[in-house]
Amino acid sequence: MKLAVDIGGTSIRFALIENNKIIKKHVIDTNGNDMNKNLLEIKEKVDSWNQSFDYIGICCPGPLDLKTGKILITYNLPDWNQKSILQAFKDLFNMDNVKINNDGNVAALGQYTIRKNVHSLLYFTISTGIGGGFINEGKIFTGFSGTAFEIANALPVWNSENVKRSGIEFQASGKNIYLNLNKLGVEVNDTAQAFELYKTKENEVVKNFFKDIEEKLISLISTSICFLNPEIIVIGGSVAMHNQDFINSIMERVWITTEDIGYKTKFEFARDLDNSTLFGCCEM
Repeated sequence: MKLAVDIGGTSIRFALIENNKIIKKHVIDTNGNDMNKNLLEIKEKVDSWNQSFDYIGICCPGPLDLKTGKILITYNLPDWNQKSILQAFKDLFNMDNVKINNDGNVAALGQYTIRKNVHSLLYFTISTGIGGGFINEGKIFTGFSGTAFEIANALPVWNSENVKRSGIEFQASGKNIYLNLNKLGVEVNDTAQAFELYKTKENEVVKNFFKDIEEKLISLISTSICFLNPEIIVIGGSVAMHNQDFINSIMERVWITTEDIGYKTKFEFARDLDNSTLFGCCEM
């Protein structure tokens, strides 16, 4: 039996898993300002299940120091910053067999796990934030220091007010799309409303804003294909899943852009993302 823990910006999902089947599962709200409160909630619920397990797999927002299991920085969870989540769970359950990785990597591994006979899978999530992960022959690619595919600040705008927060996440994530439109004088309350306005094709400011986002996502995905040559790209996250026509249009142009590599990269939307990420926690 294994315990899988998926720590997100708004909720924490955890489950006991055996032979790729979920035995028990629970969800709690993430408390960004009180990590210990969340840890005690998890411990209390898991103890109430009265089931033994010999492994804990954790995914959480990054970037992480994979050696120490410390979150280096996460803007949505201030009390979790610079704390070793890995050691906290080892202490909480008095167990050494604990592994951790960032949420994008583990989501990628989960999507790989539920597919059969895949050589390599490149995963993007477009949701509250933007992230990704790359799985090659069943292994997470973490890079030299463990921060591969921490892509929030990919495609930065050098002449911006804050170049460290100018990349793709700060332009095209669910959290930032409507905020950026507000700065341009467009009154929308959330990203869902922003997409509805975009679909009318009536507002030139909105049309140009989304055209810019499209071009940046085409560049991001096409460049990743050229570097990594994955067999398949999988895209998930609430923004992508609720606006599939928008993503399909982007992928059509990605395929044109990458024709010269001689392989049309397969593309699918994410499947069963909640449970598959928990399965990914068990495969690290």
